[in-house]
Amino acid sequence: MSKYMFPPFHIPESLFVELKKLGPLLDAAVQVHDLGRRIVADHFHEKPLDSDLKIVAYVIFSKGFKTFQSAMNLCRSGCGSDALSLCASLFENYIDFRYIAAAPVRRSRRYIDYEQVEKYYQLQKVLRHKRLPKGRRAKYRGYESTIRPQTIKLLKYFKDETRGWSQKSLYQRAKAVGAGLEYQELYWVFCGHKHTLPAAIGDLAVGDTELVYGPNIKGVYHGALYSAEYFLKLCNHIQQSLHFGMTSEVRSNWDALMNAAAEVQKACPNLCK
Repeated sequence: MSKYMFPPFHIPESLFVELKKLGPLLDAAVQVHDLGRRIVADHFHEKPLDSDLKIVAYVIFSKGFKTFQSAMNLCRSGCGSDALSLCASLFENYIDFRYIAAAPVRRSRRYIDYEQVEKYYQLQKVLRHKRLPKGRRAKYRGYESTIRPQTIKLLKYFKDETRGWSQKSLYQRAKAVGAGLEYQELYWVFCGHKHTLPAAIGDLAVGDTELVYGPNIKGVYHGALYSAEYFLKLCNHIQQSLHFGMTSEVRSNWDALMNAAAEVQKACPNLCK
């Protein structure tokens, strides 16, 4: 943690001291980040995306990598609750790729096809309004005339416009890949922070009444751990599906992350609540 760039707002000195106590976990997360960089350099950058699965893997990996980086930056700035909210997105990336990889040809194609279909369904929602601001309906009719020819043959695969590209809920997709329990145990926690549900208030308060409105150690341990964990899970399933041969590296990073989390938990249990 010697190389640390402070964000452009005040971080209490006491927080910096506490962040240093979480150093082993944060350092292990840096190693996970390095693994992500190697995946980009060795397997995606300037490599042919010659199948739908590779295209989808690159899209989902890139989004997950950026989200993981954002979560870690938030953790190092004392914004643990916000990092936990990003874990919801990482969980969704992880589930989506696992679900796609279980039937890679058909589901990859559906994922790609749905891009324009989603735009079509969204503009239909706007056009169903009885009243729109002047000129807005004509604008959306113009969008419709462009997008409809691209989607008309695809709509039969996406009959329920509320069910997205897979035509299944996230829970159904999670259950299909054996992650139904993770959805019920963890995803609702991440979404609690994302949507400021009552269950998340504990990570926003000090004591019984005082709310945290600035950088604070609360939630940092779990934000760092779960963001690194789900990005690492995503890396693992992508490298397995595309045969990158990085299983041992992923396992090494996983062991280091879990050992660091346990070390911090033992040394500073009050920072890991």
